Amino acid sequence: MSESKTSSLYCSNIDIPSGGVGLLLIDPQNDFHPGGSLAIADADKDAERISKLIKENLEKIDHIYVTLDSHQKYHIAHPLFWVNEQKVHPTPFTTVTKKDVENGKWKPTRAEHRIWGLHYVSELERKGNFALTIWPEHCLIGTPGHCVRGVIQEALQAWEDAKEKAVSYIVKGNNSKTEHYSAIKAEVIVPGEEDLTDLNRTLLDELSRHDKVLICGQASSHCVNFTVRDIADNWTDSSLKKLYVLRDAMSPVPGFEEAETQFLKDMGKKGLVITSTERANLS
Repeated sequence: MSESKTSSLYCSNIDIPSGGVGLLLIDPQNDFHPGGSLAIADADKDAERISKLIKENLEKIDHIYVTLDSHQKYHIAHPLFWVNEQKVHPTPFTTVTKKDVENGKWKPTRAEHRIWGLHYVSELERKGNFALTIWPEHCLIGTPGHCVRGVIQEALQAWEDAKEKAVSYIVKGNNSKTEHYSAIKAEVIVPGEEDLTDLNRTLLDELSRHDKVLICGQASSHCVNFTVRDIADNWTDSSLKKLYVLRDAMSPVPGFEEAETQFLKDMGKKGLVITSTERANLS
């Protein structure tokens, strides 16, 4: 594996093959499925299709990469990080803007994070990213919601048995000062903590070795969306035709359907292949 600032994010130490088919599976975790704290209604249907794809192509898929959204309770996009003048934390799905922080409507709970909190929401606004949304606590490290959905985990283990090698797991989101929708980089890079928040060149390089990369998972409006955009921004235009977005194996966060639509439209224009699990050619 090549050296990288972000190599510590991997839970695998095997050599990645050149050529063949890679599968990039984004955040297939319980909390994004029905019954989870940030459930997506159709995620279980997506999971069944992903599982079927893996099991029917155990020999054709040369390597699998699985990203894991991994948070602590105290996280910039969770209620505990913020408080108002009445010492009340925001409810889930509250939006925190630069103006809100400047006028004192919301401030970081811990005094040492107040300068960072204003910088963070200012950077989101400057870059034109999603405004900071306070999410329900999700994918807390060590909880059932952090685990890979059972039907997918079963397929991953079947692939490991068939190939006699390990899945590469990529941990993201475990820096509490920044959101980490993309598996490639955080929303705002934290100075001095680049190993967890800056560009993950290891993942970019390893994916680029494959002849074809299939992409699926949750959610198409956020983590899949931002991951694929970052890959596209860091690969050459001629390489983008190697990326296959499986639109029937991902779904948007409720209320963000337009973000999914725009994502698929933009990536299609860039030359990525927008397809399905049934139509994807793994040969």
